[in-house]
Amino acid sequence: MFEIQMIFAFGLFSLGLYGVSSKRDFLRLFFSLEMLLNAVIMMLAITAHHLGMTQNIVLAYMVMILATLEAALGLLIFAAANKITKATSPDDLQGVENE
Repeated sequence: MFEIQMIFAFGLFSLGLYGVSSKRDFLRLFFSLEMLLNAVIMMLAITAHHLGMTQNIVLAYMVMILATLEAALGLLIFAAANKITKATSPDDLQGVENE
């Protein structure tokens, strides 16, 4: 069971890494970074559970909750930037001036 869970977490990490390296718009980049973070947290929690260190799994859940709050804040920032600049790519924000 440990190996299957680690393969799933590694697959999630690989998918996030691919998304970060290939996508150029805010939302895809942002969600790829979230996948990377959650995959690392999953790997740490799975390893801790496998080694019998279950008292630290609560900390992993707290980090996942903070990551969810960070995702909500990131989406709000994206929505505000999109409303102001109509840009969906970080490269499009270069040279944007206040009007």
